[in-house]
Amino acid sequence: MRQGFDAWNEGDPRWVLEHMSEDVEWITPPTDPYPGTYRGYQGVEEFWSRWRSAVGQLRFDLEEVIDAGDDVVVIARRSGRSPETGLQVSDAIAQVFSFGDDDRCVR
Repeated sequence: MRQGFDAWNEGDPRWVLEHMSEDVEWITPPTDPYPGTYRGYQGVEEFWSRWRSAVGQLRFDLEEVIDAGDDVVVIARRSGRSPETGLQVSDAIAQVFSFGDDDRCVR
């Protein structure tokens, strides 16, 4: 998990996708600006693109990583700022990642 967040923060979302199942489900809560279920690499990239359009490249600073068997819970600080609009986000989030038998993220 830490390698994935480091790769993301260094501008390498490809690394993150390579560690996801091809049929990954990225589920966002109703309170997210872009709620819903995004499927597969294309869906995940669409979700990421929407956030980048709004607030630029997001950064995640891990505060806690909890091993819960096939799941991993991540508590992090999320931040970003759009260079075009100045719109900014800075908040604390919790994410749950579920892994399949091949150690790739499935949800």
